[in-house]
Formats: sequence, C-alpha cells, structure tokens
Amino acid sequence: MKPFLLICITATICFSQEKPIKVIPLTVAVKQAYVDRPGDLYIEFAFGAIQKFDVDGKLIKEYTPPEKLSLFEPRDGARAFSYSKKSNWYSYSFFGSLSKKTINPEFAINPVLACSSGDKNLWVLDKADISLKKLNTDRSTIDVEFRLPEQFHTTNIEEITMREYQNFLFVLDPHSGLYIFNAIGILIKTLEVRGISYFNFLGEELYYPDNGKLIFYDLFDTKTREITLDPKVIFVLMTDLRIYKVYPDRAEILIVHP
Repeated sequence: MKPFLLICITATICFSQEKPIKVIPLTVAVKQAYVDRPGDLYIEFAFGAIQKFDVDGKLIKEYTPPEKLSLFEPRDGARAFSYSKKSNWYSYSFFGSLSKKTINPEFAINPVLACSSGDKNLWVLDKADISLKKLNTDRSTIDVEFRLPEQFHTTNIEEITMREYQNFLFVLDPHSGLYIFNAIGILIKTLEVRGISYFNFLGEELYYPDNGKLIFYDLFDTKTREITLDPKVIFVLMTDLRIYKVYPDRAEILIVHP
C-alpha cells in the first residue's frame, strides 16, 4: 500500500473519534480556508483579512490585503500567491510589502482570474474569449492557450476558481462541476459535482465536499472513497499531521496519529 494512503486511512478513522487539540473561536464570517505545504492553516474572512495559524493553532500572522482577493494560494507559506481582479494585479509575496505585477493586455484582454503555475508562471482566465492561457513570466510569452468547454460560455465566468497541482489544472464551476486539464490544456476528466465551495489535495488524492460527505478521488488510479461530514462544518482540510474543521463560529484542530 502506498504511504500516503496509510496516512489518509488513519485520518479517516480519527476523523470522528478524536477530540480537537485546539479550538479557535471565530467571530466574523469566513470566506475560505486553506493549508500550505508545511501544513499551516489560513482562514480568509469575508471582510478581507487572512489569519495564519501553525499546526497547534497558534496565530502566526494576520494580514489585510489592499483589496479583497479574487484568489489566494498559500503554496509553501513563504511565497503565497494572490490575485485581485479589481486592479488586475498578482503577487508572490504576502504578509508584508506586496510586490504587485499586472497582466499585460497583449496576453489577456479581460482577465478575471489567475492562479500560479510552478514557481514563476501563471494561468490566466480571459473573459473576452472564455480561454485559459499559461503565461511564462520569464519570457513574456503564452506557452499554452485553449478555450474552455462550451458549458463555460453560459455560466457566470467570475464564479470560477482554479488551481494547478501535480501538472494538472483544476477548474471549478460551482454550477456544473470540477474539470481536470492536463499540462497542455486537454480536458481529461469532468467530475459532475454541483454546489461545492472548495477542493484540496492530500498526496495523490483530490478531495471535495459533496452531499454531506468528503469525497477523495485518486488522480492516478481514479479510485474514490468518502467520509461523512458533520452537517454544520463548512470547510475540512487535511494534512499528514492535522485535520482542520472550520465551522461558522470556530475552527477545530485534530491530530492525525501514525
């Protein structure tokens, strides 16, 4: 059995049995929650602020960007990625002085979203022609460009979110599902799940909430498994060490035992 599966199965067993090691009170509405590669927790609030907690629930930093973000990726924690549609800027710095860059109109006429690709590049969603473009920031070139499937042409394109992981690009339309593209823009899988508010990754698995369950989908052998969720929980994030459960009024941190 692959090591990451051992971790996942253990996490599944502990999910409903363990008491939290830390409960973080939340007094304002939560917009989104994230984990970075080292396993720290980020909570983004509806008014724009983002708080970062370590694996034991200690508040490390709090930051309010100059504008509400259209997309945030904590990545490795040191070089978090941010994008704001309002002023069309992106940055790989966070919790300090932002080094902001804009997307040149020659690459995207009407950019509405961008996410990171590797350490320097980015995927840009262009509303003008409903296309995705992979921008090579070193060479100032478009390495990959493709139009999104027909169903995206009738949806509210600004509700889409996306993220690159293990050379796949994941594009979520909350009204029609989660679409998985390979590195050159070929659609390889559509998960027809509607109304989901987030997705994340654990090793080789994609996971997302669906109808009261957390669904795990193996990116390589396509097998699935599931965990029943507390109906009151709004976000569940998992690492090899911790399970983070975010409720409207609190966040709970649980240990994953080896």
